[in-house]
Order: sequence, then structure tokens, then C-alpha cells
Amino acid sequence: MVSYDMVSPFTKVPITLSLELLSHLLEDDALALFKHVLTSTYFCFEEQFYEQTNGVAMGSPLSLVINNFFMEDFEKKVLEQATHKPVCWF
Repeated sequence: MVSYDMVSPFTKVPITLSLELLSHLLEDDALALFKHVLTSTYFCFEEQFYEQTNGVAMGSPLSLVINNFFMEDFEKKVLEQATHKPVCWF
């Protein structure tokens, strides 16, 4: 039995790779909107504003979709490269 768990999945999703995956599915106009939302993330901590440079923003409705999309692609690649394929996959 194998279990995979990812720590801090939102901050570890690579934006450039996610946009590359989306480029195969979306038209240029929609892709430009996704790029703007994913690369324009700001937050406030102790009355200071910061720009998030890694991953997707936690709490954004788009982040969950991008995270799931990225992890689906990652899972597919891992299963293709696995030397011992799982008999049962849930």
C-alpha cells in the first residue's frame, strides 16, 4: 500500500508549468486572463503588503482548480513512469 501526501499544495504549484498545461486547453484571451490572475497575487501581513511569487493564492476560487489540474497531470506522469503499476487505484 502506498499513500502520497503533498505538504502546502497551493504554494508549491508552479505557475509557469500550470499556464503551459492550460495553453493546450484554452484560447489566448482566456489564457491571458488566467495568467493575470495567477501572477498578480498580493496579500497583507502585519500591515505590510507583499507580492506572492510562488504558487497560487490560498483562498482564491481559481487556486483549487489550478491545483487539481496540476496534480492530475503530475499523477498521470508519475503513473506512466512507474516501474510497478498499481493494481487498484482510488
